[in-house]
Amino acid sequence: MKIFGVTVFNRTTKEFIKKTNNNRGIALITAIAALSLMTYLAMEVTYDTQVEYLINAQQINRVKAYYSARSGVDLSLLRVKIFQTVQQKLGKNLPSNGMIDQIWQFPLIWPLELPDGLNAVDKDQIKDKTKESLLDAAFATKITDEGSKIDITNLASPSETLREITKKQLVALFENKIKDDEEFSKNYNGYRFDTLVNNIADWMSSKNESLNGGDKKSGYRDRGTDTFPPNRNFRTIQEIRLVTGMTDEFYQILEPQVTIYGVKGLNPNTATSAVLQSIDPTITKEIAAEVIKRRTDEQLGPFKDAASFWQFLEEKGARLSINKEEFPINTDSYSSFRINVIGEYGGSKREIDVITLDMSKVAEAINEVQKKVDEKNNPAGAGQTTSPPAGTPGATPNPAGSATQNTASQPPAKGPPRIVYWNEK
Repeated sequence: MKIFGVTVFNRTTKEFIKKTNNNRGIALITAIAALSLMTYLAMEVTYDTQVEYLINAQQINRVKAYYSARSGVDLSLLRVKIFQTVQQKLGKNLPSNGMIDQIWQFPLIWPLELPDGLNAVDKDQIKDKTKESLLDAAFATKITDEGSKIDITNLASPSETLREITKKQLVALFENKIKDDEEFSKNYNGYRFDTLVNNIADWMSSKNESLNGGDKKSGYRDRGTDTFPPNRNFRTIQEIRLVTGMTDEFYQILEPQVTIYGVKGLNPNTATSAVLQSIDPTITKEIAAEVIKRRTDEQLGPFKDAASFWQFLEEKGARLSINKEEFPINTDSYSSFRINVIGEYGGSKREIDVITLDMSKVAEAINEVQKKVDEKNNPAGAGQTTSPPAGTPGATPNPAGSATQNTASQPPAKGPPRIVYWNEK
């Protein structure tokens, strides 16, 4: 209080001012703490919301990428069906320049890639049409001939010749790897790869005795189960990993070159360099490169039959030691296709692998193999083969090793191509 212009504080006034200042400090601290807590809670809620949004957005992107890949698979199946229909309709009149093969060989990408040299007007029109499409995701498709690989199921074929041919091809894959890879040669020079191939055959054989001698189950006893080997064909290529003696390194060599969905014949028009070299030791990497160059020649086109293939190899210096009449070469039939599609949307990718198989052509090839086995076991009746009933697959089989352009008497089955394998990643 003021007395005659002089401010005078009594004790009560001082205590009141002190308490007021203390209360203000506590209120300030409380306000700061409350504000910090609310800020923390707001940040947590915002973070959780963002995480939830991103998870849901990624899930939507993955779904869109998946159905984009499914669209690519459907289009690829349609292309395979169109090719099979055209192939059957044209028969012997099928062009020999490989033009029809582009129906399935040409890679398909969406959105369409604009070619170089396209003028601005055409580019704008294509872009406008792409925007109008209901498919706002992207996909890339690739179709390859699965029949160009070595069919390991031939190791369990009733034909001894086919078993031996397949075994030699598989062993040759490893031997050629030794020649081309110094590190691999250092580690495995002298390794008995025929023992490994016998183990693969034992997996499918119904006999208890191994081709290497002894009980074939002995190599699996350390696994604590008596279910290996299962005495059946492989259900997937990945199952080869379970074969005794198989390593990741060996599997990486085999996996790109072998299949379990073959057509009992090798197609030199689509086989890889490694598979071509496995046919005979005299087929070098350089000769295999010449084969690939020759089959893609725009004027000559792919090999028309087995005879032209063998002749070309000999012209290039291959001194073939194999029995050309018994080696299964099929230049006219694309019966097994692998479809690989990658769908993408918003940074998410989904991949689908599909294998289709023309069962009628496979049945025809198996029928031909069985016929040769019967002729070998019964030479007296070699010229008296019985044709299968009309309407059954393989009613007019072509002799193995002398296939010509497709003359299938059976029209393609109705509906989409038969899918025998489907894998999603």
